[in-house]
Amino acid sequence: MVHAVMEQVQPGEILILTMPEPEPVALIGELLATQALVRQVAGILVDASVRDMEELQSLGLPIWTRWIRVRGATKTHVGTINEAVTIGGTSIAAGDLVLLDADGAIALAAERVPAILEASRARVRSETTLREQLQAGTLSYDLSGLRAVVEGSTQS
Repeated sequence: MVHAVMEQVQPGEILILTMPEPEPVALIGELLATQALVRQVAGILVDASVRDMEELQSLGLPIWTRWIRVRGATKTHVGTINEAVTIGGTSIAAGDLVLLDADGAIALAAERVPAILEASRARVRSETTLREQLQAGTLSYDLSGLRAVVEGSTQS
């Protein structure tokens, strides 16, 4: 099905590859990743294994995976495309927003994106203010109210 989905994937999409029960078999390697790159895939999330790591890294296509194993998957089972999946306890449906970075992956239900975007902007504003206070020398110990908790609890 990885071969079949290459025909349908659109530029800018995150390609999500999984199995009914994740196994340490490679669903993608250099050749399929090359196709994904040509199709302008933004990244690939694999709830199984990948192989050809050195080649994958040289392609520069962002890929997140559960395992790295050389053993490939068989091409004998027909799977599905654009069906909801669950990865790491998170349900992901076609049209959901999937964000991948060095910290990991998150999937946001499409209808929740506007509210989450606003909450994210508020958090960035808050952290910008906090960062400025920390750069000015204020301790997080005080900003978070931890001094009162820690030192207040040791007094009799």
